[in-house]
Amino acid sequence: MNRFIPIITVALGLSACAETVGEIEGTFVYNGQIYRSVERQFVSGNRNYSRRYISVGTRNVSCSATDDLDCNAAIRETRDRPFDP
Repeated sequence: MNRFIPIITVALGLSACAETVGEIEGTFVYNGQIYRSVERQFVSGNRNYSRRYISVGTRNVSCSATDDLDCNAAIRETRDRPFDP
């Protein structure tokens, strides 16, 4: 869990000062299973970036909008981790 603290801190910092400017709904395929996904585009100052959010059961996984391997790893890690509300 401690290794996620820097990632969470950065994500919260970016989301606190970023404005969502668009969303694209879609799907993501992992190991033959189809998951609902949403790609969100953000603007922070003069920087534009996107993140992909994938619904895995009752959880949402955040990963790179352009790197499917990152999303595969995020899904794998989420599925392997016990649910902790």
